[in-house]
Amino acid sequence: MTDTEVDRPNRQQERTARSTNALLQAASELIVEGGFDSLTFAAIGERAGYSRGLVTARFGNKDGLIEALIERIVTTWSHKNVLPQTTGQPGMQRVIRLLGAIRAQAERDPAGLRVLYALMFEAGGDRELRERFARFHEGMRADFASGVTAGTRDGTVRADVDPRREGVLLVAALRGIAYQWQLDPDGFDPVDALQYLIETTEERLSP
Repeated sequence: MTDTEVDRPNRQQERTARSTNALLQAASELIVEGGFDSLTFAAIGERAGYSRGLVTARFGNKDGLIEALIERIVTTWSHKNVLPQTTGQPGMQRVIRLLGAIRAQAERDPAGLRVLYALMFEAGGDRELRERFARFHEGMRADFASGVTAGTRDGTVRADVDPRREGVLLVAALRGIAYQWQLDPDGFDPVDALQYLIETTEERLSP
């Protein structure tokens, strides 16, 4: 096999990856601007500079597109990416690191986070999407609860704190911040709100 023959598949893969990213970026912009109703294959193709046929070929249908969008976002910024970094740390630090990761993402990639929230808050009418986000939140509650549990054992969190209820409260606070930001993206500062949540959580849970 010649060097040219080896390069051809690589160039094709690069073009495929580039066009897929462009289509997903276009879909992200459309869903933030107008929600699910604006998310048509024709609009995505036009925004990205490709044909509607390519969108269909790449994702199959709207469910496939939504799945690809969620996977792209979650892979990029999910709090799950931070969990391995908290191994062996005190329980309080695990909780604060998880909140800090979300704050950092809001500061670093607000557009990506807004896409996730747009999908999340429109999930009520779609059973599969609703169930996926329900599992997502269940996992977040469990991860926060795990950190609190570890903290009550190692002394970094007050012994009288209920880990399960704390997980519920923290995820509720995160979603409240997200919803206010979704309603007023120009007037509400999520980074400042998340920083305040971090500070007050540490104060509230400390022994």
